[in-house]
Amino acid sequence: MRPFTASAILASTLLVARASQAQPAEAPDPAHAPDDAPPPEGAVARATRRPPHARMFSASDDRAERERMRTPAARRRVAGQPEVLELPGMPDAYFFRSSVAGRARVYVYLHARNADPRESCRQFAAVVPRFGWLVCPVGPGIGADGHRQWNNNPVVARQYATTAVNALFQRFPRRARATDNVLMGFSEGAFVALQTGLNEPVMFPRWVIFAAHDRYIATEGDALANARHAVRKVYLITGAHDEIVEHSRRAAASLRHEHIGRVELCILPGVGHQLPPDFVATVRAALRWVTR
Repeated sequence: MRPFTASAILASTLLVARASQAQPAEAPDPAHAPDDAPPPEGAVARATRRPPHARMFSASDDRAERERMRTPAARRRVAGQPEVLELPGMPDAYFFRSSVAGRARVYVYLHARNADPRESCRQFAAVVPRFGWLVCPVGPGIGADGHRQWNNNPVVARQYATTAVNALFQRFPRRARATDNVLMGFSEGAFVALQTGLNEPVMFPRWVIFAAHDRYIATEGDALANARHAVRKVYLITGAHDEIVEHSRRAAASLRHEHIGRVELCILPGVGHQLPPDFVATVRAALRWVTR
């Protein structure tokens, strides 16, 4: 993935901030909308198209979830398809329920460019539910084969990630956390995840970042100072044959220099620009480290 300069990040932030003064239109459905299709002129935000099994949260969901957790099957490894979490004015997110008793952390994964968010979420579901809730927001852009991307827009990704956590917490207030959660991202998702983590360090004080780049850390104002006080642990994972591996080393050094949490850098031998081939073991070790 092409690195981003600090000026490009700032320009993106300013453009989105101006655009956000108007009410956002509905994100296109990748199954029906052409690439880069503009919203109808004068359109107002409305509910996005929902699959039949999706529904808005209600108080009864929390009670039903507590009853579900009383059964032994609920504490076994989660398998199958993700559920859908409705988000107002943006694409629905996918999620898997925690198999941890009591209130558990929310693990948010921000997918790579032109990824299939549903399949990415299923991949992480092999590990995350034993630690807590898994939530996978869906990027606003539509790329190759109808897959999603973040349009290099960290402001929108931050909005989607925080809205997803808040929606899950409102739906399951006694089972999910609104703060002290874990943020994950790969490639373009690593870019927007680092920006989100720096600007939302209370909600996300623990990070697992795949293929981080030192230029992704650019920020301004009080964000860096706030991150110094709130971020707890950062785990960076990059392949030894990834062309940005030296930038990942610089990212770790930069975070340490700025005192942004306790930083661990993992360089995987024989691996390129990809998620770890030994996925379950590598991600499990990362999640254990950031939550200890």
